[in-house]
Amino acid sequence: MSALFAEQQALLAHQVSILTRLEQGIAYSMQRLPATLGPQDLQQPAIAERIAALNDRFTKLQDQLAGALRHAHAMLGERYRSFADVVAWAVRVAILPDTATWLELRALHNRLTHDYDLEAESALELVALIRSSAEVLSGIIRRFEASCREAGLLPPSP
Repeated sequence: MSALFAEQQALLAHQVSILTRLEQGIAYSMQRLPATLGPQDLQQPAIAERIAALNDRFTKLQDQLAGALRHAHAMLGERYRSFADVVAWAVRVAILPDTATWLELRALHNRLTHDYDLEAESALELVALIRSSAEVLSGIIRRFEASCREAGLLPPSP
């Protein structure tokens, strides 16, 4: 194995560890929020901070996942003109269930980065969407890691 490929494997392993850390952070933030949130809860600084952390981790996780997908795709020697080619590959190898799921997750990401705290009702809706999307992202991360291991893109486990 070349030193260059080993470096690429190490970088991908680092990206997977970041995904896992962010995923755990999302779970931690969600555990610290009340099961049901109301507009009055948003006035509490501790809850507002937890929602902000959840928002930040969720958007970072998606950004990191996109980068890791692109990196793995390139390691396989695949060419792409746009990220749509990476998504098509991820669907083909069953990392993503379908293109629509990725587009929905990205739409939520974009909404979180632009509309996060404008209105209390919007913030409550976004938290509910994050809660329902976090499990989907966790499954994608597990399938991504398994696919990378199967393809030999990650270094062997110690």
